[in-house]
Amino acid sequence: MSISKFNIHAGFTAYKCITVHKLEPLLEKSYKTEGGIFVLCSKGSLKTIINHTEYRIRANELIALPPESFVQLLTASDDVEIHAVMFSQQLIQNAGMGKNMMDKFHIIGKHYVFPLSEVASMLYAEMFTFLSHLYKEIGENLSEAMSQSFLSLMLQGVSELCPEQAKLIETPGSRHFQQYRIFVRLVHADYAREHQVAHYARKMNMQPSALCRLVKKESGHTAMEIINQTLIMDAKTQLRTENTPVKDIALGLGFNNAAFFNKFFKKHTGVTPQMFRNSVR
Repeated sequence: MSISKFNIHAGFTAYKCITVHKLEPLLEKSYKTEGGIFVLCSKGSLKTIINHTEYRIRANELIALPPESFVQLLTASDDVEIHAVMFSQQLIQNAGMGKNMMDKFHIIGKHYVFPLSEVASMLYAEMFTFLSHLYKEIGENLSEAMSQSFLSLMLQGVSELCPEQAKLIETPGSRHFQQYRIFVRLVHADYAREHQVAHYARKMNMQPSALCRLVKKESGHTAMEIINQTLIMDAKTQLRTENTPVKDIALGLGFNNAAFFNKFFKKHTGVTPQMFRNSVR
């Protein structure tokens, strides 16, 4: 399976001025985040997929990713420059903020990307720079209480940017949104073996039609589209980065034979797997 965990081992980490050279190893690979991540693009642009939706990130835009997000970085401009602050899953849990964070991301998670004014972008850049200096000087010796306060600050700052910010005060995490996240987690765990919506509906004790309605309402995609997109992203990653024969990729992704996989891949991309591999080599 080519969806890797993007682990954040230290409770708090921060980096400034990340360039395209440092981002290149992450390109065209699929990750599931194991923690909360906040990224400021201060220069250039990125193209990325976040939870099955493609985004074009430009200068003066802030990205907020909750734990267990599915991310794939597609491209980065030569002049790109980003700053990042990350908090581990363990820190979030220890802070007792897991539910609070996910409740806020019920609203924030429908946007992920937030445009900033030039002044606000400069202020965020200064804050990210300060946090990166702090991390460089103190690193993992920073107290958990201090790291948790930075997490709270970042989360509150992003929530203030949200168009639906007023709802954050009164709206707990939607049960339907939580069910949608459960569906996505199940897909990421089982997609290489199970391609049918009925499998995930059974695991969630739901009727397939009810699950389809819920996923469409919460994400704008059909349940089948999310399953297929996950398969295509994994296939593309393997075709681009590995020399595994196409027939073995097909079997590894749960297809009975290479011919059916070729037909599936061409239907969703317009080219055969081998044509895609040749075009990116």
